[in-house]
Amino acid sequence: MTKDKYFVTFVDIIKTMKQLIYKGTIIESDSGENCDALFIGGGMPIAEILQHEINGKEVSVRYWISDKEKTKEELQENFLKNLFGAVDAEYRDAYSDYTGYLWTNENLEIGGHDLLGELRGNLGKFIWLEIDVY
Repeated sequence: MTKDKYFVTFVDIIKTMKQLIYKGTIIESDSGENCDALFIGGGMPIAEILQHEINGKEVSVRYWISDKEKTKEELQENFLKNLFGAVDAEYRDAYSDYTGYLWTNENLEIGGHDLLGELRGNLGKFIWLEIDVY
C-alpha cells in the first residue's frame, strides 16, 4: 500500500504532537492595564501564553480542578473534562484616542468553549491543564 500526501497515520500525529502542561493555583490579578487577567500559578496571563503557543492550531485539552493541589492521578479520580477543537486566543492591549481609555482584550475559546470563563469560575483552586498541540 502506498501512502499519498493526504494519508496520515496515528503514528504520524503522535510524532508531530507536543504536550504543554500548566499547573498551579488559578488566580486573577493585574497585568499591565488588565486588572482581571487570569494566571495559573504565576508568570504571564494564561491567555497571553496560549496566544503565543497554540493560537490557530488544532488541540485537545484536558484539565482537572481541585480545592487543593493533587497529583494528576488523584485529580483523574475526581473528575475529567475533555475539550476538543480549534483555538481562538487573544491577549492584547487596546487604546482609544477618542475616550482616552486603555483596556486589554482577553479571549480564549477552545472548541467553542470559553476556557477563561471556566477558569474564572474556579479562582483560588488548583488546576492541572494539559494541551496536546497537533
